[in-house]
Amino acid sequence: MTSRAELIDAIKKHQLYLSNKPGGERLQARNADLSRIKMSKISLLDAVLPGANFIKAHVRGVNFDFADLFGANFVEADLEGSSFVSADLRGANMARAKLRNANLTRADLRSGVMVVLDEGRETTVKTSTDLTATDLEGSMMWGANLAGTNLSRSSLANSDMSDANLFAVNLEGADLSGCNLTGAKLRNANLKGARLAECRLVGTDLSGANLRNVDLGKVDLGQANIANTIGGGQPSMPLPDDIRGLINAHSEWLTTAGKSGAPLDARGLDLTGMDFSGLDLSAACFDECILRGALFVDTILAMCSMRGADMHKVRMNGAIMDGVRMAKADCSKSVFQGVKFGGVSQRDKKGVETGSVWRADLSQTNFQDADLRNSHFDQANMTGANMKQANIAGVAFGDTDLAGVELEGANVGSVLNGNIPVYR
Repeated sequence: MTSRAELIDAIKKHQLYLSNKPGGERLQARNADLSRIKMSKISLLDAVLPGANFIKAHVRGVNFDFADLFGANFVEADLEGSSFVSADLRGANMARAKLRNANLTRADLRSGVMVVLDEGRETTVKTSTDLTATDLEGSMMWGANLAGTNLSRSSLANSDMSDANLFAVNLEGADLSGCNLTGAKLRNANLKGARLAECRLVGTDLSGANLRNVDLGKVDLGQANIANTIGGGQPSMPLPDDIRGLINAHSEWLTTAGKSGAPLDARGLDLTGMDFSGLDLSAACFDECILRGALFVDTILAMCSMRGADMHKVRMNGAIMDGVRMAKADCSKSVFQGVKFGGVSQRDKKGVETGSVWRADLSQTNFQDADLRNSHFDQANMTGANMKQANIAGVAFGDTDLAGVELEGANVGSVLNGNIPVYR
């Protein structure tokens, strides 16, 4: 069936089928075009509609329980209050849809494997279910299977996802405030920048999850499994509200590729002793900041600007500092164990690599008495850098030009590799 009239007639016959009335017939239609259709409070229970097109449809309060909606397209559809109990939604696209107060209990939202004909040959294509920027506030998703689903920037505030399978799900930038995640499986999930305030995490498996840029100030992780999580450790001291606000805006900026939020600009601020460990602060600006004794353990600082910053006694263990700009920064007596000062490949507007690399700028940086053990320098600009009495055991300088770098008193005999200048 292809025409809209035939589809509407089939929906009417489906109502008779559900009521066991004469003339009833189960709705079965592949790739049905129901885009922009308006329906409310009818039942498509047990309907077979794989590949159906519901783009921008207005279908509030519709019953899709046990329906076959494999690969269906619900982009920007209004599905508020609809029910999808035990529905097959594998590979469905529900990006930017409105699913407030919807019931997706035990729904299957895993990736879908589709067979595509390519020049007469059958090939299989795995398509992830897409719930990007979807409004699921107040929804019921108990026991749903969302393994591998993309829920980035979605709103899940006050929803019930207890006992749901959220293995390797993408929840970057999502709002999970007040969400019930009791017994949920979030192993290897991406929760970078997500809001988890007042979440219920009793018996929740967060092992291996990415918790970078997550504000855990109002989150109780005491009864959750947080083994091997990335970032998200409880800070030694909570960040002030104004700084936390800047980081939240920065996280949103990273998540949306600059479409919303704002890059962190803290230039000139006094951030003495603050703990930024585990965060993703890529491309943030800390120029001329006072960062004495601050913590940046395992922090991502790629393309970050820290020119002229006072970084005396900072701790940067394991930080990623590819393409960082740190010219004239004072890093005396600081700890940079295992830090990577790598380069960043430049790309054009289409995302294609140009062949040029943005190297870390450490010119005239003061590393005197710093602990740089096992760090890695990939052709960084170190013109005029001071490494007097620095501990550089196990450091990989590679092809970095060290001419003009002050190394007096440093244990140069313990470096892993590099062209150490010989002074006579």
